[in-house]
Amino acid sequence: ALLKLTSGTTAAPRAVRFRSEQLLADCNQICETMGISDVDLNFGVIPISHSYGFSNLLTPLIARGVPMVLSRERMPRAVLMDLARTNTTVFPGMPVFYQAFSEMENIPALPKLRLCISAGAPLALAVGRQFQDKFNRPIHSFYGASECGGICYDRNAFPAVPGLVGQPMRGVDLEIIDPMASASQIRVRSAVVGDGYFPESDKEKLSGGFFVPDDLLTKTENGLRIVGRISDVINVAGKKVNPMEVEAHLLRFRGVRQAAVFGRASALRNEEVVACVVASPAVDEAGLLDFCRRGLSGWQVPKRVFIVDAIPANERGKISRRELARRFAAS
Repeated sequence: ALLKLTSGTTAAPRAVRFRSEQLLADCNQICETMGISDVDLNFGVIPISHSYGFSNLLTPLIARGVPMVLSRERMPRAVLMDLARTNTTVFPGMPVFYQAFSEMENIPALPKLRLCISAGAPLALAVGRQFQDKFNRPIHSFYGASECGGICYDRNAFPAVPGLVGQPMRGVDLEIIDPMASASQIRVRSAVVGDGYFPESDKEKLSGGFFVPDDLLTKTENGLRIVGRISDVINVAGKKVNPMEVEAHLLRFRGVRQAAVFGRASALRNEEVVACVVASPAVDEAGLLDFCRRGLSGWQVPKRVFIVDAIPANERGKISRRELARRFAAS
């Protein structure tokens, strides 16, 4: 048996109980859905101690003999050179690496690389397009959770819909909890779903072979699309603001490279919308606020937009909106 810890990005980490047959099912599900076999060479730069690295790198090595090369590098240029030097065929990466690769000059050839996977955080459309233009390879988005392994995989690497995660993984059954809503949570059933949280259970969220993630999804003709999380919704005087919608709008502004939107306490409106962006020197707050006023509903427009050198993220590339709200609470 194994206890996996959740990431703790949006709440305190929780331990999840797994048996060996569930871990094996996770490995089989990933390899069969993504077409990974023992003739491939996996490249390991994502942490094996996290669910993504454990399931995509370690268990395929142990259970299916999929070889793996581990990189000690963390700087994107060095990682890219290792990818070329080792003749890697499969790269399970994160958006932060793909963005850095796309911005590099004098890139090495990657003749053996055939499969690029992105998970851990949303992949921006612009990054997917830039990477494909530069390396002539698509990036396949992979959506999963510590509690249940893989959920969806974008087999066709469709680069035109933000937040698209594709169709359910092989052997995964998904139920839309509120089919009448514009966006809904889902109920995931598969042979991989953990037995429950430990030591305190949460039977409405994880039990009896099902798991309910906090993510909000919508159906499209190309598969499921993540549009936000229950815990991220900002309550502005009773109006609900999905931060991912505001981020998508900000990223349309020329010169904006990254955007993170979050709520902070407001005496008048319960919460107010605030944004941080990484942008070129020509971009200023006044221009961004005017752009938002012209393209968003009034309650979606940020009260402030902070232009920063970098948006802090964990080692998986995930941004903590709670941490940003604490940091900019009094700004």
